[in-house]
Amino acid sequence: MLEIIDTSQNERWDKIVRSMHAYDFYHLSAYHRLDTSGQPLLLYCQTNTDAFALPIIVRDIPHSIYKDITSVYGYAGPLSQTANPSAAAIGLFHEALKTCFDANRIVSMFTRLHPLFRGQLNRQANLLSGLGEIVDLNRTIAIDLTLPEAEQRRQYSHSLKNDINHLKKILTVKEAKSKADIDAFVDIYYENMKRVNASETYFFSKEYFYQFLETIDSTLLLAVYNGQIISGSLFTACHGIVQSHLSATHSEYLHLSPIKYIWDYMRILACENGNAVFHLGGGFGGKDDSLFAFKSQFSKCRFVFQTGRYIHNQACYEQLVAERFNNEVPLSAYFPLYRLHQL
Repeated sequence: MLEIIDTSQNERWDKIVRSMHAYDFYHLSAYHRLDTSGQPLLLYCQTNTDAFALPIIVRDIPHSIYKDITSVYGYAGPLSQTANPSAAAIGLFHEALKTCFDANRIVSMFTRLHPLFRGQLNRQANLLSGLGEIVDLNRTIAIDLTLPEAEQRRQYSHSLKNDINHLKKILTVKEAKSKADIDAFVDIYYENMKRVNASETYFFSKEYFYQFLETIDSTLLLAVYNGQIISGSLFTACHGIVQSHLSATHSEYLHLSPIKYIWDYMRILACENGNAVFHLGGGFGGKDDSLFAFKSQFSKCRFVFQTGRYIHNQACYEQLVAERFNNEVPLSAYFPLYRLHQL
């Protein structure tokens, strides 16, 4: 009932994902091949009335014979072939997952849900209902590209409009076409990550960026000031959804806020290419912070970012936590708790 597919079967993987009611580039095999934290797999379950797909990363648990599951950086989560699968079909999907987890010594599963897959699209939380808990973390922001151009601009804050008009006079925006262009952006990105004391997980290798642009439908837009690349954003386009994946600005030019112009430029380009939504994401680390406030200037559309947290083997989970903290368990919402401070 459950088929397990790895990234060597990329055509099979992507054919399944593209047969689902809604999906994004986060679900595709090319993006999962870039993840080095564990083994990427696609779990595919067919019932008489529906089909389900769940992309995951399986990781070894240190000093243990057990494994756990997480999801790629970004917004993935489960998919279904229809918008509203029956409770019976979802139940069969859950049973297939549990059987798989038993066979593979899975202790827990953490998955990030896609904020846009709600309402009529595909309520991902429904696909996991009864399998652990769904946690609301924060809000994300998106621009509805199906609105008329004037309405999209009307949702911009007054200061944002003024800033973009000023930036158009002093900057140019271009698409990265050469290795030198990509390297310039990566250097700025690394500088940003050091400035904000980001964790090592955010320091993607240069090869990551090369492969990303080569294997994923993506665009790297760069802002040029006085002949120098000072900022950039890496965007994806998939199934009508444009994502702002990674952005960075040289610290010397932060006061210009060139990302405002780059994102406005991408919004127009995304509309011209027939996309439906431009997802800007949320705050840093899922918080309503200055980054969230910055993105809020672009749109009034808000979505809820949720995660799924499931403990499959409760006894083993508790044992791992006890061993990790010598029975002095900290008060923390981190999941899975036995990995706190380990990553």
